[in-house]
Amino acid sequence: MTPSVAEALARTLALVPELPAEPVALAQARGRVLRQEVCADRPQPAFDRAAMDGFALRAADATTVPCTLPVAFEVRAGQWPELALPVGALARIMTGAPVPSGADAVVPVERTRVLPAGGLGAEELRSRRSPHGTGAGLRPALEPDGLVVIEARVEPGQHVAPRGSEVVAGDRLLSPGRRLDAAALAVLASVGVSRPLVGRRPRVALLVTGDEIVAIDAMPGPAQIRNSNGPAVAALAEEAGAEVIDLGTAPDDAAALERAIARGLAEADVVITSGGVSAGDYDLVEPVLLRLGVALDITRVAVKPGAPLVVGHRGACLVFGLPGNPVSAQVTFDLFVRPALLRMQGARELARPRLFARASAAFTNRSGRENHVPARVRFDAAGVHVRPLRSQGSGDLCAHARANAVVVLDPARTAVAAGETVPCWLLPEFEADDGEEA
Repeated sequence: MTPSVAEALARTLALVPELPAEPVALAQARGRVLRQEVCADRPQPAFDRAAMDGFALRAADATTVPCTLPVAFEVRAGQWPELALPVGALARIMTGAPVPSGADAVVPVERTRVLPAGGLGAEELRSRRSPHGTGAGLRPALEPDGLVVIEARVEPGQHVAPRGSEVVAGDRLLSPGRRLDAAALAVLASVGVSRPLVGRRPRVALLVTGDEIVAIDAMPGPAQIRNSNGPAVAALAEEAGAEVIDLGTAPDDAAALERAIARGLAEADVVITSGGVSAGDYDLVEPVLLRLGVALDITRVAVKPGAPLVVGHRGACLVFGLPGNPVSAQVTFDLFVRPALLRMQGARELARPRLFARASAAFTNRSGRENHVPARVRFDAAGVHVRPLRSQGSGDLCAHARANAVVVLDPARTAVAAGETVPCWLLPEFEADDGEEA
């Protein structure tokens, strides 16, 4: 019996080995899968931190509005305030700077006016040392004897991020299985992890098959096509974290296929072929794989496009025989190969982002299989909407390139009327529909 998409995926993932972990430089870690727990090595913030440019003060010293206070000193980001804030004074402070001892609020500079007037003397300020010890010293205030008019109400704690309010030492910040994006890299850097432990990148050997395939820069003959599956599948594999070994192309010839696939089995963690897996006289990939000792675990899936699909293994090496039609190759890659590559690296999330959208036009599915329809998703004030794209089928790579999503129709759901809700998964480099024809 032909397995469903869910059954075929479960059987595929059961074959997937987890690759070993390795440390990499933080600059090379984007897109890799974290394989360690990352905890805070100190509180964040590590001190009471000013959240605004302005003036640090005691809220109790500014109970009337307006009120006028003298400027005692200035604290910049990166400086430790050597002096405690005198009673009845304030300190000019920059965003990110430590709030001096004695202050419990920051008033934004936009809510103040600076006036020239008499202030505290330097000798008096030097006599009021901070309980935190000495620091790098402090610059004088904007004006040595300046006065500041506070023109807004001040509450204790305003515009101050207290020490440890974001994270306390020992808190778990990142868990194994997370793909490292820019935000995660920033977290790693903030706790001093310069060489995170990540899953090794799978080595993927890619072979495009077919007598009709010619090089990208060649002029095809009357019955030939350029090799579009090679760049597309390679890009999908790299987006999933893999390193691609390009085996080139091979004609529909058993000896040539055997030589190329044997090389892939020897050099890679995963072998991917495109084409030659259907039931035609020249679809030779399956018998060649059997001759090379590959166990064929799946040879067909109840999916449209892409029903002729081979999943097999030889030892720890996985083999995927994708269909030759471009849309079929890309859809079956996303459904089965991408999750396998991510699982190899230890990822928790294996599927592309999914959402539900309201159909803005009718969809049909008379295939009896789970149908994946190229579509465009659009967001507006009324919600999320999706419309089907005109397509000539699984060979219409231009329609698939115009899509930003794929609508998934269950085999039993033969029709969707406009206004009904359908599940979609978002394609790589998703951009929301602007309402214009793609």
